[in-house]
Amino acid sequence: MKRLFFAFLIALLFICSTFTSFSQTDGGPVFSAQLPIWVKNNSGTPVNNTQVRLVVNTQVLISLGLMLPNGNDIRFANSCGVSPGTLYNYWIEGPMNATNTGIWVKIPAIPGNDSALIYMYFGNPSLGAGSTLSTFNGPHSSTDSVNSGAPGGVGSSQRGFRFTANTNLLVTNFGKYEPTGTTRYVTLFDNTTQAVLRQKQVSGPSAQYVYDTLGSPIWLSSGTQYIIELYQGASDGYYFGTSSQIGQHLTYGDMRYCNSCTQNTFPTNFLSGYHYGYPDFLYYVIDNPVTPAPTNNNGLPADSVTPPAPASLTGIAGNTTAQLRWNKNIQFDVWKYFVYRSTTNNPAGSTLIDSTTNPDTAYVATGLTNGTTYYFWVRAVDRFCSRRISPYSNAATVSPFVGIQTTGNEIPKVFALYQNFPNPFNPVTNINFDIPKVSMTRVTVYDILGKEIDVPVNQVLAAGKYNISFNADKLASGVYFYKIESGNFIDKKKMIVVK
Repeated sequence: MKRLFFAFLIALLFICSTFTSFSQTDGGPVFSAQLPIWVKNNSGTPVNNTQVRLVVNTQVLISLGLMLPNGNDIRFANSCGVSPGTLYNYWIEGPMNATNTGIWVKIPAIPGNDSALIYMYFGNPSLGAGSTLSTFNGPHSSTDSVNSGAPGGVGSSQRGFRFTANTNLLVTNFGKYEPTGTTRYVTLFDNTTQAVLRQKQVSGPSAQYVYDTLGSPIWLSSGTQYIIELYQGASDGYYFGTSSQIGQHLTYGDMRYCNSCTQNTFPTNFLSGYHYGYPDFLYYVIDNPVTPAPTNNNGLPADSVTPPAPASLTGIAGNTTAQLRWNKNIQFDVWKYFVYRSTTNNPAGSTLIDSTTNPDTAYVATGLTNGTTYYFWVRAVDRFCSRRISPYSNAATVSPFVGIQTTGNEIPKVFALYQNFPNPFNPVTNINFDIPKVSMTRVTVYDILGKEIDVPVNQVLAAGKYNISFNADKLASGVYFYKIESGNFIDKKKMIVVK
């Protein structure tokens, strides 16, 4: 099953790489980094073409140098690649360079009680701003552009209307329609708290609707009552007439006014069925809203740079095992390390046997054949949606031991070489030694003349207690010596073969 998984993973990497190469030629913008985002529809109702508010930590992306501080390089799509093709409309609510930046994205479809995977792309400094209010449904007029009535007016007064928002509204512009063409204050009040929510001076000609943008748009909550007012100076006039005309997403309450007041005075007088002024505002709404609102779960960011090969791969042989270690890649977006094995020193012909998840930089290969020489390599894989995989690391050459094994899990405190047993022997004896730390270890057998007869161990060993089963079947009776060299430790002992 594991082999099937890795075969599938290799195929997936190849397909993604092929797709990326193709998508770079489609004429769309190219990005150097991306963030996967899972958008969850928390209702049981499928939703199509709706605007979803995402919360993204742009502060960390900007601090990593992946994103422009103003967010002009941000784009969204549901496809993977450095050039993702069709992009989604979005609007940055802000604030940028914050841990909780609000960004609205119009998503084509999210199944009920399910998630849709999209990608936020960034890292293209040549792009202009893509954030647009056309992401939403609008703009709409709060008065539905009412223009009936006669001119007249009382100076130093406020005229406007009370209304209820029937859905959440994003107000972006204040406007006016009045007979004198003077600059006017337009003020939005909360009807319950009487607080001034926004105030803007609007200039423009008479007898036509003119608008000015707010410094920052404001959301009005569904079911909440508000009052919008137009202020008249001492010589200003306004229109008035019987009307309850209102925008399609609002409910008209009444006309509200105050005399001998300022633009900051909350109006408490009212007339039913009239419009005076006229103040106006432009607003946008969400298409096909669902309750509860969708939420998002962000993955980890990644850039499109292929990671370098892991460095300093080493291997320590054991009994049918090889313990591998390597240095951790410093790149922020390394996802996994793939481990490869071969019996020839040719990485191109090696087999992917397993993987570790960063920052795990150790792996134990098992099921090896003692006495066989194995070659191992490691490659780093990043988190980019079309995976980037590094070149091969240096090779680690490991030969699992013949006739050697650890004896228990105890880690000795000092190096030691023990007398073999049995002694004298024919033909097999046991040689035990202790290694307190990882060391290059060599055990050599000599005859009485100093001639090297055998080298049972010549390998880097991990700390532990070891036993060698030495077979003297091919040796004549006589006195022999065995010697250990491990780090700076050297010792030797005598053994006797009796046949």
